[in-house]
Amino acid sequence: MTASRSSDAAQAAAPPPTASTAAAPPGGPRGGSPAGSIYDLGYRRYEGVRLGRRHAIRALYIYSLRGAFGIGRSGRAKIAPFGLAFLALLPALIAVGIAALTTQAGVGSRVESPIRYATYLAFSQTVLVLFCAAQAPELVGRDQRYTVLPLYFSRALRRSDYALAKLAALWTALALVFLAPEALIFAGRVLASNDVATALVDNLPAIPPILAVTVVTALVLGGISLSVASFTPRRAYATAAIVAAFVIPPIVAAIIAELSGGAFATVAALLDPTDLLDGANAWLFGGSAGNEVLTASSLPAQAYVPVLAAYVLVTIAATLRRYQRISA
Repeated sequence: MTASRSSDAAQAAAPPPTASTAAAPPGGPRGGSPAGSIYDLGYRRYEGVRLGRRHAIRALYIYSLRGAFGIGRSGRAKIAPFGLAFLALLPALIAVGIAALTTQAGVGSRVESPIRYATYLAFSQTVLVLFCAAQAPELVGRDQRYTVLPLYFSRALRRSDYALAKLAALWTALALVFLAPEALIFAGRVLASNDVATALVDNLPAIPPILAVTVVTALVLGGISLSVASFTPRRAYATAAIVAAFVIPPIVAAIIAELSGGAFATVAALLDPTDLLDGANAWLFGGSAGNEVLTASSLPAQAYVPVLAAYVLVTIAATLRRYQRISA
């Protein structure tokens, strides 16, 4: 009886178990090793500056423009864009050399170089198409291939913002590739002349048509290329499809124009954007198109630019619709 009361008194006097002791499992750490601790820091809201949708569009545009030239990537990625840009610049270097030689020989006013403002599109159009075929899949195909689109669309950036930023980046890249040689020809004609002031005044009227042809060419080639490239994540397929989009229509249009005439030739001319670019280039510089397809058609010269504008609107709509329906 006395032993039982002593045991009950000892248990009542003993201190209560601590939280760590009560939570420790039967097979807890041994040898005095420290146990982990959990700290409740709570949820902290972001209190920094939120740049928003406009900044996201601008950042994507700059990133895509740099990517169009391989900037920020490996040296291998820069070979195609800068190599093609140099090929587009090469005829302008030749034109500047011809202008300098004819000026030194004193026959500059009597010798006209075949490489001029109005003819430069014919020398660079193939290079511009190859630039589109090489770089348009890089701008949009990588994001689909590596499933990056959900990251873009989960933020302030909308699907239409993504498509328009990519289009604007390719348009700007094409405009730079085409405008740099024209600017070089302009500088060569002015600086190689014996009278720089007179040469500057004589060449100033060429600036508006140069800018107009640059804008039309970049919008048409870039819009078609990016809309085609956006439908497949595979670079090889996109490149082949872009090349086919610019190679097959001229062949078909030439065959139709030669075998038939009238309305068929007009439809054939409408389906060929490269021939329409040649016609628009000649019309903007005040000349006449020597293209057989355009000659066989009954299209007036003033219709070339509006038809090309329709091409641009259709390609923009196709690109926007593609990214509205794409799974992300």
